[in-house]
Formats: sequence, C-alpha cells, structure tokens
Amino acid sequence: MLKKSVIAVLFSVVMALGLGTSVFAESNNEAVKYDVTNEMTPEVAKAIAEVNKTNEKIYEEINKAVDKSEKMYAKYQDEKSKHQDVAKQALLTKEYEEKSAKLISELKVKTESMTLKGIEKAEKAGLIMEIEWVLIEFADREELIDPMVVVGW
Repeated sequence: MLKKSVIAVLFSVVMALGLGTSVFAESNNEAVKYDVTNEMTPEVAKAIAEVNKTNEKIYEEINKAVDKSEKMYAKYQDEKSKHQDVAKQALLTKEYEEKSAKLISELKVKTESMTLKGIEKAEKAGLIMEIEWVLIEFADREELIDPMVVVGW
C-alpha cells in the first residue's frame, strides 16, 4: 500500500512538473565577431569594430522581437484554448497573424535601415561589405533578416 502511494505521489509530481511548465527555448542569436588585431591598418580595425557594434545592435533587436513573438504566441494559444467557438478562434487567429506580421515587418525595416547605414559607413572606410541573410526562428514561423558581413578590405 505504501509503495503504491509513493509511486502515485511521485508520478503526480513528475506530471505536474512536465505539464505545468511551458517554456520556450531561449533565443540566443549572436553577431559574428571579426578579429581586428592582425594585419590591418587602424582605420580598417576601427571600421570592423563599428561593423561588429552595428551587428550586435541588430541582433539585440532580433532577440527582442523573437521574445515578443514568443510571448504573443503563448498568449494567442492560451486565448484560443479558452474558446470553443470556431468563429471566435478564427478571429483570434486573424488578430494574432496581423500582429505577428506587423512585428516582423517592423523588425525587417529597422534592421535593414541599420544594415544600410552600417554598410555605407564601412564602405567609406574602405571595407567591402555584403548583406548576409540569416534565418531567424520566431514562435511559429521563420523569416530572413539581414545583418552585414565584411568580405574584404
């Protein structure tokens, strides 16, 4: 009898922990860092440091948007599960899709602007730049976002 009780309690605790915690994986997108110490002029080193700084800002914006997207998705799923009415669920889905698309669109505009300004500065300093499309995973979709990469100097 005692064994059954212990097993039942243990099973209940495992189920509560397993089903009670809904956590998304931490988004940890990081900028590529370039070694700015070997075989380059101080001007080029400074320009590459600026590229690194701009890319870090871009990835900060990406991570903020990913976190916001995950929170929006969790809220959407929670609200959707509360309603049995198909019309209400469709309305919630439409609202979520619009908010999510707007969030990603604003992120793309902001990062593109930052990238273009960064490329302009870097090319004035003599660097050869490219836009590097990176696949970013949001809560329920993936999108290409555009940090920059140094090709040469």
